[in-house]
Amino acid sequence: MSLEYPWVLLLLALIPLLYMWRSRDEQKRAGFGFPSIASFRTYSWSGRWQRHMPSILRSVALICLAIAAARPLGGDVRAKKHSEGLDIMLVLDTSQSMLAMDFEIKKERQNRLEVVKHVVEEFINGRPDDRMGVVVFGAEAFTQAPLTMDHKVLLQFLKHVTVGMAGPDTAIGDGLGTAIKRLKDVPAPSKIVILLTDGDSNAGSLDPMEAAQLAKTLGIRVYTIAVGSNKPVPFPVQGLWGMEYRPQLIRMNTELLVKMSELTGAQSFMASTTEGLSEIYKTIDHLEKSKQEWEDPIEREEMAWVFLLASLGCVLIEQLWLLSRWRVIP
Repeated sequence: MSLEYPWVLLLLALIPLLYMWRSRDEQKRAGFGFPSIASFRTYSWSGRWQRHMPSILRSVALICLAIAAARPLGGDVRAKKHSEGLDIMLVLDTSQSMLAMDFEIKKERQNRLEVVKHVVEEFINGRPDDRMGVVVFGAEAFTQAPLTMDHKVLLQFLKHVTVGMAGPDTAIGDGLGTAIKRLKDVPAPSKIVILLTDGDSNAGSLDPMEAAQLAKTLGIRVYTIAVGSNKPVPFPVQGLWGMEYRPQLIRMNTELLVKMSELTGAQSFMASTTEGLSEIYKTIDHLEKSKQEWEDPIEREEMAWVFLLASLGCVLIEQLWLLSRWRVIP
């Protein structure tokens, strides 16, 4: 048990002063006595401790009340845990080209982003000891979810990732730069970025290789994944009679991605199927893990009510004692 406001216990120093004042005023205290045949009894015990019993009960009541005001809490303050994990920023391309319908989930065609979210969810669930965050990029880049050990919250943020939410273009450098900002001040022994895209960098203010150089300087490894194909793929287009799927070639710059990864001491991959993408994340899952220590805040049990009940009980016992022993109504 610990106290949230231990300084409140300083008020206990006032109890002796209170009783000094009470002792001086004892003779002036008013009360209504009434006769009882008990007054004619001969007691076999000493009357001294009986005389002090109300004061003792009152003191205990005040002490319990002060402890309750100090807000006692049960349980440990924080439980330190040791984990074997990494700090990982997942950087996802949400540009318009991610609408291409050349991937499948359970034999049903899905656009690229939905497949990526499906595989990334499996990756997150398979690494409970890692802190992860999500950055999305299109024409611009922003943090969708900061680094966290709470993977349930992280997955909720992931579900809300949609095509076009950061614009239609592809700012690979800005996406990586945003992830680096999230990692650079984190005191972790190992930091990595997993950047996934299906196109070439055609927007943004930060050159991808400059961002990769910055990552290298900060000791951040950048794994890159190219998703897609070198041949035309079905792409949704609004036609006269509704949505149509027409073959469209989406160019990827795999050479750029390879250079970025090699510069930072990581690897680059390419996936053209859902199974292939899943295998890539499994490969990354086998990265060397490093020890981390973090504190897991746990829910504290409020204990004030116990001391409040004890204080109330002492007051009631005091009153019953006065009524039964001294036949006095204060």
